[in-house]
Amino acid sequence: MAQVILKELIKTNTQSYQKSDNWNYINYLDTGNLTENVINEIIRLDPNKDKIPSRAKRKVKIGDILYSTVRPNQRHYGYIEKKYDNLLVSTGFVVIEPNKSKVNGKYLYYYLTQDNVISYLQTIAENTVATYPSISPKDIENLLVDFPSLDNQEKIIHILSNYDDLIENNNRRIKILEEMAQKIYKEWFVDFKFPGHETTTFKDSPLGKIPNDWEVGIIKDINDVKGGYAFKSKDLKENGKFGIIKIKNIQAGNIDTNMCQYIDEKLAQKASDFKLNAGDILIAMTGAQVGKVGIMPQTKQVYYLNQRVAKFIPNKDFIINNQYLAIYTQTEKFNIQINNIASGAAQPNISASQIENIEILVPKAEIISAFENFINPNLKEAQILKNKNENLKQTRDILLPRLISGEINVENMEVL
Repeated sequence: MAQVILKELIKTNTQSYQKSDNWNYINYLDTGNLTENVINEIIRLDPNKDKIPSRAKRKVKIGDILYSTVRPNQRHYGYIEKKYDNLLVSTGFVVIEPNKSKVNGKYLYYYLTQDNVISYLQTIAENTVATYPSISPKDIENLLVDFPSLDNQEKIIHILSNYDDLIENNNRRIKILEEMAQKIYKEWFVDFKFPGHETTTFKDSPLGKIPNDWEVGIIKDINDVKGGYAFKSKDLKENGKFGIIKIKNIQAGNIDTNMCQYIDEKLAQKASDFKLNAGDILIAMTGAQVGKVGIMPQTKQVYYLNQRVAKFIPNKDFIINNQYLAIYTQTEKFNIQINNIASGAAQPNISASQIENIEILVPKAEIISAFENFINPNLKEAQILKNKNENLKQTRDILLPRLISGEINVENMEVL
């Protein structure tokens, strides 16, 4: 297997957007919205109406690799396999254009996402004098790459892509299950077609007609809101066993645990009241992310809540999995109330007590309990699929370096 300096196989950052391009819309992808080849959100912008971020510069096409220059260990990278019209990405990415006659772009993507490559680039990043640990395009260009034949590259891609395809299929199923829960929420709590609605009488309220035995209350009626621990910057490390969940970790309804800093065991014990559990609902309290909500995933690592992020804590026995509140936080009504409160300050900001006082429809206890029981099988199935994905990722990540190093020889392997 030959080794080649990567700059002989690629070009970087070759195309930038110019005003003369005169696009009537822009699809913009920021670094925080791409993690391990999963796009959480592409923002559609109108150049004639919207303020275009100054970082929205780099053009991208099918076959390009995106690789974040800041903290490589946060794994903001991806491979563009389908066409996105008018796609621009942040200058926080290196856009890598493989020479297709010499290297398969998907093979190169897998190569660059190995743990040992990420660790090497992270070490370079930590030794820079930049504000944040970062790398330059040249750091990638100067990598020495294991370079099998194009035929063997295809075989390696096929084996690894099988795992990625299974993960993607599971993600689609998870999305369907989550959408089903949202549909049931709308049916019960917006259209009022809950069990027993046929005999229900209604009354006037600030929210319009609601069932007679329901109330218009506040979040405090069913959940307390507790802010995180004030960890000091000097105590945070790039690696460790005890992770810290900050505002930046809340991404499009999820918690991205790849973007963490860490504390030592002594500080973790001191902050034990702020330890997080799977299913905890978290909300950003300040900055551009204010009001963004994410649900803590099930993980093997231990995580703690940082200041300026809060979690919802059910305060009623009839609440089973807190999904009534979780889905409410995704509604337009919730977001309007958050924005009305946060926009009153110089910097968008909202306190725990202000969140607790946000208006919410409070159904009878039996209805909330029945709803959460009804969708619980969906939640359990989604969690099973998420666990399967973790196992698939672990298996793929074990195979990845062995395939690329040649420890698993694909030369005479027949790949169907």
